[in-house]
Amino acid sequence: MKTMNIESNLLKSLGESLEAVPNAYLGEISLETGMGAGLRPDAILEAVVAGHEIAFLVETRGDVYPRDAREIVWQLKRSLRELESSNRRYVPMILARSISEGAQEFLQEEQVAYHDLSGSLFVSVGETFVLIERPKPKRAKRRAMNVFKGTRAQVLHALFDRPGEWVSGLELAENAAVSPATVSETLKDLERRDWLDVEGEGPAKRRRLVQPDVLLDAWRDAILAAPPSKRTRYYVPRMKPEDLARKIERNNHHDDVDLEFTGQFAAQTYAPFLSSVSDLTVRTFGKSAQNRLISTLGAREVSEGANLVVIEGKPNKVRRRMYDTNERFLASPLQIYLDLLEDHGRSKEMAEHLRSQKLVWK
Repeated sequence: MKTMNIESNLLKSLGESLEAVPNAYLGEISLETGMGAGLRPDAILEAVVAGHEIAFLVETRGDVYPRDAREIVWQLKRSLRELESSNRRYVPMILARSISEGAQEFLQEEQVAYHDLSGSLFVSVGETFVLIERPKPKRAKRRAMNVFKGTRAQVLHALFDRPGEWVSGLELAENAAVSPATVSETLKDLERRDWLDVEGEGPAKRRRLVQPDVLLDAWRDAILAAPPSKRTRYYVPRMKPEDLARKIERNNHHDDVDLEFTGQFAAQTYAPFLSSVSDLTVRTFGKSAQNRLISTLGAREVSEGANLVVIEGKPNKVRRRMYDTNERFLASPLQIYLDLLEDHGRSKEMAEHLRSQKLVWK
């Protein structure tokens, strides 16, 4: 197998999953020696499942996404053709550290067995059908969430700016203000999940975001599964959110504004939903911007009763706001949607309303 560590963990986990199936157990492990080196599987696993003897033709992997699953299935089916003359019942199988939901759906359609370290198991051959679904391990969830954080998230924002358009890596690097290496790593991850179309090779290679809703669903789920980002709450005497917004606008006449309005107040501008909001949420880009904001408003930090909420973001050259100059302080609908998911009260309802009105793609 690929590594001894993955081998022992996967085999132990597979054995435990099979124990939950009536008349099932794992038997001998062997390597197929009569096949061409290019077609040789990682292992042949003898097993009994629901009383039926089965030989699993196994490929092992780390993390498997839809594109990986298609490539592995193609390889396994080539291997199966080499074994057609055998009297043994061979069943193609993928053993992996984790298998994404999209990959699992594809493997079920292709009738290819699978098992991962969560304990999930699928086997379908003849009258034998086994499906055990388990939640992903926390470590696998953390890996899946990396694409939605930091500079890689900036690449996603740039893609959402141009859904359905063919763009190059260099264009995305410029639009996202990140390095080409970051863009390359992010796009490879998205390709594996089947969220991008790809054309061309090398410097001429271009991608197109083809499943924005699916990508946004995954981003939402990652945010809801993670601890909320830090927000500092302040109180400014005798000022409503509208008053705070106007004062901030008056004190930021320059074009390179280093803050933006988000949360419920900003969402109300794009897609009204609540009768009123109780605070203004502001994202500042850098500590100095936050200090200037607090000083300008004379705000004091509080634990309750806040009418100003500050999210401290990292300095960022890219501001994704509406082109209307009257709305130059508003974050993009996408950023507001993501921020609302981490907020309290009816913010999550408001997030879905905003999405239904402003984040819709053909």
